[in-house]
Amino acid sequence: MNYSKSLPAAPADQACAHAPAEMATPNGDACEECGSTYNLRMCAGCGHVGCCDSQAGDARRHYDQTGHEVMVAMPVGSGFTWCYKDDRYL
Repeated sequence: MNYSKSLPAAPADQACAHAPAEMATPNGDACEECGSTYNLRMCAGCGHVGCCDSQAGDARRHYDQTGHEVMVAMPVGSGFTWCYKDDRYL
């Protein structure tokens, strides 16, 4: 399955300068650090897959270490998009 696509356009008052023009493809279907398959988040820029803050917080750790600001709930297209830098949903 190819997940590569453009991120949906946000209303002008909610646009995010940090969102990449094209969404990456997930690197896998489990957290790359702890192996969790529950509540996963994918980095929109590079495809890194990490778990949410209610678990080990590996998605946030990826942001802290790389500066990649935007992540998407997995499976891609089924949930929300979040900008860590702006601390808000897109």
